[in-house]
Amino acid sequence: MDALLSYADVTEHYGITVPSMRNRVLRGDAPTPVLGRGGRVRGWRREEIERYDRVHTMSREQYLYKKRTR
Repeated sequence: MDALLSYADVTEHYGITVPSMRNRVLRGDAPTPVLGRGGRVRGWRREEIERYDRVHTMSREQYLYKKRTR
């Protein structure tokens, strides 16, 4: 199993702060994290970050005309 990405790694990838990433996780607007005991976030799998990026990326045309393909 590959090493998990930390909050620092994921926030650097998205260009946001750690508190912003925590808020996104709480709202469900972030890639699915790997949870430890008690529901604490342990990290993210690289494959999950890549899958989330593919699904949540729109082209300029899709953004302007609200066409979303998955």
